[in-house]
Amino acid sequence: MLGNPHTGRRPMVETGNKALQDSNLDSGTTMTENANDNNAIYGQIFDSIVDHKLLPGMHLKEDELCDLFGIGRTRIRAILSRLAADHVIELVANRGAFVARPSVEEAREVFNARRVIEGYLVRRAADLRDDMMQKALTDHLHSEQAARDAGDASRVIRRCGRYHQVLADQAESPIMARFARELIARSSLIIAIYESHAPDECEIHEHRQLSDLVMAGKGDEAAALMDRHLIGIEERLILEPKSAPQNDLRTSLGLQPT
Repeated sequence: MLGNPHTGRRPMVETGNKALQDSNLDSGTTMTENANDNNAIYGQIFDSIVDHKLLPGMHLKEDELCDLFGIGRTRIRAILSRLAADHVIELVANRGAFVARPSVEEAREVFNARRVIEGYLVRRAADLRDDMMQKALTDHLHSEQAARDAGDASRVIRRCGRYHQVLADQAESPIMARFARELIARSSLIIAIYESHAPDECEIHEHRQLSDLVMAGKGDEAAALMDRHLIGIEERLILEPKSAPQNDLRTSLGLQPT
């Protein structure tokens, strides 16, 4: 389900563009179809931010978004408001919407919060372990390794970030998983600005260890490893302000030229 927090123990899936490309969003749609379309567009933008395709500080121009998605200004503003509520974009009076640029102080606070929330979630996941959970974690770890084997650095970064949401989704705690989802998204922005180097083999190895501990029911050990793991990610950051290059909006969203 695009744009909504995952509320069951289901693996995360990539957002696709086909529904956006194949439908005329403004003609002959019902209220339900409009809501589903809005969710899809929200998910498209949200995932593009999380995946470092829309970079921190990038201007999300209303007119251009309306043209790209084929919808009116009222609907795109509602979607942007929702993204702002998730703290992944900022709405600036008289200037418009921009991908958020977390400060150094916010970066530290986000990782502190993640250690608390994800520690709770891995303990709970360990208590609920089952075959479905094993499959979700194993499938994701395979996708991480495939990205590394392919030498696709950007996909490695995306897959490593998404592991944490996949794991959070296993705890059957939708409210806490939503908090984790927001913090993971903000972490993606932080990493895009401040990271000194890409994830290494150690990070993927720790993901395997986390999965093994959860599936063995060792919740306290998994929580302790999660704490060390997140500290390690934070220690890769150079917490000094940086400028980010700007990409073309259409390209960043993965939309094909018309």
